[in-house]
Amino acid sequence: MAYKVLIVEDEQAIARVLDLKLVQAGIVTTVANAGDIALELIKNQQFDCILLDLILPGADGFTILETLRQQNKDAKVIVMTNLGQPEDRKRVQDLGVSGYYVKSEMSVVNLVENVKQLLET
Repeated sequence: MAYKVLIVEDEQAIARVLDLKLVQAGIVTTVANAGDIALELIKNQQFDCILLDLILPGADGFTILETLRQQNKDAKVIVMTNLGQPEDRKRVQDLGVSGYYVKSEMSVVNLVENVKQLLET
């Protein structure tokens, strides 16, 4: 069975690279480039992991995460954002994320490896 990952990212270049690398790793991906699209997908489909940006058009990542936690307390979520402030990190960690990456410090290879490890646990 192939794992399904939702990539919620409005920066097209980042979304494309993540999509490509995850597909190469044998993971089925869906890309949402806006928060409202992600909310609709989450409502109608089941994903094994969600890669979530926090700054998005439509609905922000905080709203998506809060909504997700109301529906599925155990969903695996990895945040990737430009927000590196301690208060932002604490806010999403309190909502139970599995990882937090600041994009400027993020290695796509490491992120994909972490996604694979998370899916296999």
